[in-house]
Amino acid sequence: MSFLKIRDPIKRDLIVEEFLKTKKNIQENFITERLGDISAQRELSKLFKPITETQKDRKESLESELKPIKESSKELPAYPQLRAIAAPPEDEDEEEGVMQVGKIAQ
Repeated sequence: MSFLKIRDPIKRDLIVEEFLKTKKNIQENFITERLGDISAQRELSKLFKPITETQKDRKESLESELKPIKESSKELPAYPQLRAIAAPPEDEDEEEGVMQVGKIAQ
């Protein structure tokens, strides 16, 4: 918004003053909201501290138990690759109602 386009100096001063007040209010509200969020975060961390501490202890114990398993799995040989089973060749002159079966099923 350009305040220079307002020709009446009294009206311009009032609009600029109102704009500055609004800007200051927005900044103050933002600061109080941020401080409120920080204090709420602190309160929540105090409330849930016993839970988070026990979860942290369990995580560390699980990691220490799983570490040897992870290291030993790296030493295992790679899985053998499975060969793809080739599809039997399709005969173009087959009837639609005839079902193809393998040697064992025959």
